[in-house]
Amino acid sequence: MRRIMAIIVILIFNASLIWSGQLDSDLSVTNYFASNQLTAQTFFDTENMINDNKELPLTGDIYEFEAKSPKRAFLYSMILPGAGQYYAGSRIKPIVYLGLETLIWSFYFVNHSKANDKKSEYQQYAIEHYSWVDFMAWWNSLDSTDQNAYSHRLPWDDENNRVIMDHEYFENIGKYDQFQIGWDDIPNDAYPPPPETNPVYFEGTTREIYVNLRKNANDYYQNANTMIMLSLGNRIISAFEAALTAKKFNKGQKRFSFNMETRKFGETDVPVLTWNYRF
Repeated sequence: MRRIMAIIVILIFNASLIWSGQLDSDLSVTNYFASNQLTAQTFFDTENMINDNKELPLTGDIYEFEAKSPKRAFLYSMILPGAGQYYAGSRIKPIVYLGLETLIWSFYFVNHSKANDKKSEYQQYAIEHYSWVDFMAWWNSLDSTDQNAYSHRLPWDDENNRVIMDHEYFENIGKYDQFQIGWDDIPNDAYPPPPETNPVYFEGTTREIYVNLRKNANDYYQNANTMIMLSLGNRIISAFEAALTAKKFNKGQKRFSFNMETRKFGETDVPVLTWNYRF
């Protein structure tokens, strides 16, 4: 209020000079300051002597209002759910979205850790109970015509003359019947060609135990992937909601401003202070 009074006093003083004839030339805002040897800097310096608070622009907002960008709020919440809501002025929603994101990723890490444990378990079980050497001995006993009747092969390292124990290897030995020879409780002569006439040994075997272990690991991995999708959904929802929150913030703000301009009084331009009040 003291700042405003300082400006009004200056304006009234100079307006009185105009009407008294001491200033008889047309006066623009620029000439007004020049005729009184008053610059914006000297005005601010004088005003600061009255009040040590933040400098007040000669023209501008009395109530400092910074509009919130919906695009920026959207981007913030896509990066970190709740950040856009915090930027837009909310203090409760950020806790909700960030808390939900934390919970989702906690479930992700728990499931991913269990999946890795189960993966190590089924791989170790296969190493102990499946002999790729026995399988390859049987496989190499077949002629090319019989081999071509089967759809899959174990991944093979020609340089080291051994199987490659990768994802394909651990999938094939449990998933496909043609690889049943090699499990330690299945006879090596149990699988003569052609494959469609071969007996299949599964229930109650080490192969069934292995398949169940691998299924448990895959279930945990699927749960972890679901958490990733939920996290993405949380970010999208949070981002759109943050943009709406920013728009509501802008609509709900009051804005006060004043400006100094010149108006004609007879033949003279007189500086006038205008006041605006907007919602």
